Amino acid sequence: MIKKIDLSNGLRVSEVALGAMMFGTTTPEADAFGILDAFLDFGGNFVDTSNNYAHWAGSGDESEAVLGNWLRQRGCRDRVVLATKIGFDRHGEGAGLRKAQIVYWIEESLRKLNTDYVDLYYAHTDDANTPMEETMEAFDSLVKAGKVLHLGGSNYDTWRYAEANMLAAQRGWTPFTVMQQSFTYLHPKFEIAPKYIFNEKTNRERLRFLRDKDQPLVAYSSLCKGGYEDESRLPGDYIAGERLQVLRSMAAEKGITASALAIAWMVNLHRCPGFPRVIPLFGSSVKHLAENIRGLDLKLTDQELQTLNQA
Repeated sequence: MIKKIDLSNGLRVSEVALGAMMFGTTTPEADAFGILDAFLDFGGNFVDTSNNYAHWAGSGDESEAVLGNWLRQRGCRDRVVLATKIGFDRHGEGAGLRKAQIVYWIEESLRKLNTDYVDLYYAHTDDANTPMEETMEAFDSLVKAGKVLHLGGSNYDTWRYAEANMLAAQRGWTPFTVMQQSFTYLHPKFEIAPKYIFNEKTNRERLRFLRDKDQPLVAYSSLCKGGYEDESRLPGDYIAGERLQVLRSMAAEKGITASALAIAWMVNLHRCPGFPRVIPLFGSSVKHLAENIRGLDLKLTDQELQTLNQA
């Protein structure tokens, strides 16, 4: 079963988050409903989407619309911690975090999601072309209006995320309290220049910053697109080698998949010096969801964590 954890901002969320990126496009609505039902049955409550998912496979409205249909039909809004985002482009409609965009897109997201508030609203990416004052004041106005409970930043450089929160503190505005970034067990190849900012990987500086601020890292791409089970699917910007073999060997000893052990490692990582609370975010089928969360029942020993960390 999936446990709940209390974040420093007051949110009580499941220790893993369910990604709804492909709901309504490559994952039909009926299948999405089954996955969501299973996630709640397993004890999960933290569901992640965006105002542009999945625009490369559809219009960009599908994911939020499917979630909204499910919330309405199941009548379970009070059981779900709902996160969505704004900032990336969708079919040339304009990327950015200007006040007008933030005010417009929250209304669109609320309409599609069939709710009058979201628990967590992310800036999906930084917008260096808009004054940070304009962005953070606009986000704060949504919190004051009760349309958003908490704010987060995704795909931000650490210094820009910190700068945004310093500005918020100076002006009495709502700060970011959750960071979402790419993170997984395997080490990235930092020498490969990212094609886009959202391909940037989490480094030790980012982890230490979050630990110091008592903020969680919501880790997307946490399962390397299925690469832990099928190495041919492993993205080319990760190092496999001995680290992957150590993970697979320990997973086999415990009778679980390598993906399940990677999730267990991330969930337990906050026990290690210098690491924040990590919340793995992943999409899934019902079958894979059941397999992936088996690792959550494990109690990794300090020695096992050390073995995985040092590989």
